Amino acid sequence: MTYNLSIAFSLALLFTQTATSQVVPGSNLAFAIRVYQRVGASRIDWMGIAPPSRQAVKWGDAEKSQCAATQHSRVSAETSALAQSSIAGNGKLLAWSADGRLFAYVARDATIPPPKPNPWGCTDCFYSVLKVVLANDTKVLSTIPLPEFGDHWNYATSITWSPDSKTLLVGGEAGPSDSKYEDYWLLDWTTKKWRYAGGGNAAKWSPDSSQILWVAARTLEPLGKIHVWVVHLVLLDVQSLKQNVLTSGTSYVSDFYWCSK
Repeated sequence: MTYNLSIAFSLALLFTQTATSQVVPGSNLAFAIRVYQRVGASRIDWMGIAPPSRQAVKWGDAEKSQCAATQHSRVSAETSALAQSSIAGNGKLLAWSADGRLFAYVARDATIPPPKPNPWGCTDCFYSVLKVVLANDTKVLSTIPLPEFGDHWNYATSITWSPDSKTLLVGGEAGPSDSKYEDYWLLDWTTKKWRYAGGGNAAKWSPDSSQILWVAARTLEPLGKIHVWVVHLVLLDVQSLKQNVLTSGTSYVSDFYWCSK
């Protein structure tokens, strides 16, 4: 779609107020929105917010740099190579726990045959189990069957560990759609219990493992006399599975992250 830059691409937030200010004390997430002007080029605005508050604050470069997302790998090259070797030929989507002690991946299991006829249209989609492995000796700690093929599950597309290493967020291909997204499932790998969490893209855990932030599947919404694609930020409470949409109206979130503390 070609955007008409003579029409403003505005942001309508659920927050009670939006202001230009210093970082709100306790802010722990940041997101970028693309704003189209009636005259001139579009721009990117960075916003800060501290859930459960809905008060968004516009940030400058200084505020954004103070809240930069930083991640440092705790996995040595030797350990990574050992893990890759252990799953070669029968696994994919290797994902490391935050402390580097564990890794998870999806694997084939000869005792679980794929559905017939092939529902996916691809030849390398069916991985039937998820394995959790101790990194130092590649001992398998848990083998969990993946969700059954259905409305919210075709095949695995991503695995992300919670920072406390207790829960895995597993994305599944959501099937034919005009707007591609993942269906997200939460897995307590010790109890082998799955819970369906909802659909979206680019999910990221909060530092305390209590919440997950993602962007919802894009929708086509009116803006004056034209329609534009938009995506919104969604905050999930991991315990209750309650979703809280943080942006509404005609908004397009282009980037977001949880702030380092």
